[in-house]
Amino acid sequence: MMRRKMKLGIVSLLSVLAILMTALPVSAAGGMTALLQDVSPKAMMSVPAGKPVALRALAAAGSTVTASVNGQTVNLSLTSEEENGAFWYEGTYTAPQASPGTSLGQILFTAKKGTRTETRIGGTIKIAEKNVTEIVDPPTDVEPVSGDMIQITADYADIFSSVDRGEDYAAPYYYNLPKGTIDYVTGSTASTYILKSGRRVSKTNAVSLGSGTKGNNKITGFTVDADATYTTITVDQSWNVPFNLTPTPLTYASSTSNTVTSCNPTAVVLTFDYTTEFAPSKITFPRNSAFTSATWQQTTVNGIPQLQLTLQLSQKGGYYGAYAKYNASGDLVLTFLNPVDSLEGARIVIDPGHGTGDVGTTAGGYYESNLNLQKAKALKTELEARGAEVYMLNTSGGTKLGVYDRVDLATEWMPHIYVSVHHNSASATSARGIEVYYNNPWSQRLAKYVNDEIFYAYQAMPYGDGAKNRGAKFSEFAVNRTKQFASILVEYGFMTNPDELSLCADPKYDSAFARATADGIEEYFAG
Repeated sequence: MMRRKMKLGIVSLLSVLAILMTALPVSAAGGMTALLQDVSPKAMMSVPAGKPVALRALAAAGSTVTASVNGQTVNLSLTSEEENGAFWYEGTYTAPQASPGTSLGQILFTAKKGTRTETRIGGTIKIAEKNVTEIVDPPTDVEPVSGDMIQITADYADIFSSVDRGEDYAAPYYYNLPKGTIDYVTGSTASTYILKSGRRVSKTNAVSLGSGTKGNNKITGFTVDADATYTTITVDQSWNVPFNLTPTPLTYASSTSNTVTSCNPTAVVLTFDYTTEFAPSKITFPRNSAFTSATWQQTTVNGIPQLQLTLQLSQKGGYYGAYAKYNASGDLVLTFLNPVDSLEGARIVIDPGHGTGDVGTTAGGYYESNLNLQKAKALKTELEARGAEVYMLNTSGGTKLGVYDRVDLATEWMPHIYVSVHHNSASATSARGIEVYYNNPWSQRLAKYVNDEIFYAYQAMPYGDGAKNRGAKFSEFAVNRTKQFASILVEYGFMTNPDELSLCADPKYDSAFARATADGIEEYFAG
């Protein structure tokens, strides 16, 4: 009997040891490869209700990996991202609708393969209060970047991507950096500096600062002010790091395309490079501002630590661009137009295309510059009748007005939108139709609405059965490339097509074209 008890005891002990060995990490299991090597997030994070949270686990290939949050199990899928002989698995958990401050508890990650099971505890998730800092695995012990530096000297420097995406001109997805911004140089071409942040900038728009380091950036102050027209954000930081403004949600036709298929944003993401600390714990927004709330997220992209601020818009679609400068104290000052939901109070620049010294297309005895001015005057009258503030550029004065001069004049006036008025031409007289051009993503919807309304107007005119909708199109026209305001270039019809010329040149149709254009603009402001 004693021998049998001893035998059972040994069997039980071996079973326990086997179970323990299965759960032991690699260092304690005598070299056994760990199933679950790492998880993310590991830190406590505050998440707005309804926001997705990326859950990641580094586990052995062939594992079944799950995460449990607040009683919900999330299946994580294998990715192609390999590290330390294992692979990252990913899944998404969406924070439920719950009261601000509600804790959802810790994330429990589990990996299973064969008879082995390993678990790790991740960070804690709670429902965020409005306007508070959101931290997701903040970078630790980040070594400051050092090397050759440049500083922007242009009021607004055009920014190109360091990765060729087919642009001949400035990238539509990068904000123009203001004078005083600093970045590190990793290389150059004959005419541009290649920057550490992934940008390229013309050498004529920057000056070398020599070699050194600015250290990791820290944002120590963030204030928001608003009046009836503008919302101003002032950022006190260690140095003038590159930053970007991106409306969200935003969809391109493909990862290599600049053609936008959807952009009716509910928020704007403001991203600061080389930034590891954010001191303010709460941001207060005035009642009449362009934004209602904000959350911060610390992350690392392509080896660069970043702080990403998501600003929730007070009106869907109410992002028109931004104006930026550094003030006398060295603070970054960003100015946004408050949203409007109609033409009442909208600030609009009208640019009659061509003009003095440049008549544009000539056809049937007509100059395009004259027809552009004719349409522009009618549009100004229509917009003002609906309550808009309109600034029409004087393109027919005694001096030729260049395209960059037009953009500079518009930027000084700080409008919501800019409308460049043109008429089209083609070698084939059969070519006809309406097309409206845009460059920055938040102008795509404006281009579409205006294009479609003019097309509908054409259908009610003589020769309407031959009207053609050529659509909203991405362009690289200089007057469209600004990031300070929404901008479109309207081609009202082909002067080289006799039918369309007869309509475009006849003043009795000017009011119909003006109403259609104003209707499209009003749809844009309505969101």
